[in-house]
Amino acid sequence: MTSAVVFDIDGTVCFDGRTIPAETLDALRELTTRERVVFASARPIRDLLPVLPADLQHLDLIGGNGAFTRSDGRTTTVGIAANERGVVDALIERHGLAALIDGEWDYSFSGDPSHRIFRQLDAGRLARNVPREELDTYSKVVLFTTAAEVVDALRASTLSIHVHPDEGLVDISGPNVTKHDALRRLGIADGSYIAFGNDTNDERLLRHAAVSYRVGSHPVLAFADHHLAPEQITETIVGLASPLAEFAPPA
Repeated sequence: MTSAVVFDIDGTVCFDGRTIPAETLDALRELTTRERVVFASARPIRDLLPVLPADLQHLDLIGGNGAFTRSDGRTTTVGIAANERGVVDALIERHGLAALIDGEWDYSFSGDPSHRIFRQLDAGRLARNVPREELDTYSKVVLFTTAAEVVDALRASTLSIHVHPDEGLVDISGPNVTKHDALRRLGIADGSYIAFGNDTNDERLLRHAAVSYRVGSHPVLAFADHHLAPEQITETIVGLASPLAEFAPPA
């Protein structure tokens, strides 16, 4: 038995931004009878919960690319420090950037409502959209730009960033805030877990896994042990849930 099996959400088990297919959910439910299952998403916990059925919401959750962890019903937040928040605010003001800024629960959104990310934003109507000045804490920030000047300024800071050119945005978290670091905060050691992911924000998560699965074709994850097409994810989970499945960390 592994210490955990960890799944990214969007592009890994969820492909429409709103739901996980019923057959995949059934496979995940069966897997939970044998393994500790963790969901690790770029979404904050607030936006992760509506994607999961009620009977899976008690599982360990990582949100905001590691800014949030939820275990035994308790949520912990790692915020962006005041000086780093100043870097983000200065870039927003200097370049007139649209942004999505998550606080500990509420958020501030000034982006285009037609953007894909808006469909996933507070789908459960659990929070408030407020001016960013009203947020006590910045937990995770999305800037809707990939302009070189902005990206270079972020890379010169201590912030953790993930650039997504296809979506025209950059994800920002505090220093050393990643899904991998959040996993360690949950007590899950390197080399003891299986990980599934599809994008750059899953790189460290997969690199430190005993067994790694890339879903899709992102070149950053070409090192993964196994490469899956999206339509293969359910059968792969079913295989892991089988009583005959064995886990053997690399020597």
